Amino acid sequence: MTDVADRILRSRVHRRVPRAAAVVRVVVGALFVWFGVPKFTEHAGWVAGFASWSLPAPSLLVYATGSVEVLGGIALVLALGGTPGVRAVAGLLALVMVGAVSTAGLLGGNSGALTLAPAMLIGSLVVVWSTTGPRGQPRRRSSS
Repeated sequence: MTDVADRILRSRVHRRVPRAAAVVRVVVGALFVWFGVPKFTEHAGWVAGFASWSLPAPSLLVYATGSVEVLGGIALVLALGGTPGVRAVAGLLALVMVGAVSTAGLLGGNSGALTLAPAMLIGSLVVVWSTTGPRGQPRRRSSS
């Protein structure tokens, strides 16, 4: 394995978690980058879609959504911010996918949003769940 790939898969977030969790994090992050870039390259089409769903300031919202998806995806791939950062980013991306399912999927009738967005939502939640605590130690539940 290359040094870069090995470093990404053995990030400080996943020292004691199986490599599968790191692979899920990297794949989910890469998918968010992949599907976030078109919000900039095909901006007009996305703005028309957002406007058809009666969302306010569709152009600004497309840029904001694309930025969250691309930057959040990069943060997941590189495990930026350690455990708290990865959890926060994955949680934010999950909220974006809840928005995608509710607006494009349920209100807009876009069947594509009801296939990809739920999968991305689940992937984000898996990343939140599988991220370990500080220094790779498992999370502990509070006893209160």
